[in-house]
Amino acid sequence: MDFLNILGGGAFILTCIALYMLRNKNSYGWLVFLPSYVLQVIIFYYEQYWFLLFQMIVLFIFSLINFIKWESENESLKSS
Repeated sequence: MDFLNILGGGAFILTCIALYMLRNKNSYGWLVFLPSYVLQVIIFYYEQYWFLLFQMIVLFIFSLINFIKWESENESLKSS
């Protein structure tokens, strides 16, 4: 098995874990997406799929924003 397949498998596993965590309303699922996106960025950079690389960078940013927003909303609910 070559290196890119291993990275792709790791990204897939992390994505499945993140989706499971979000389904169970665990905001840390957004953070689990981040290394998955990094692995995909490496793959797309190596393969020179520039649009997909850019797409993963955007998804990385949105996942980070979603985590911050979700956590801030949870904190405001706890203090109410």
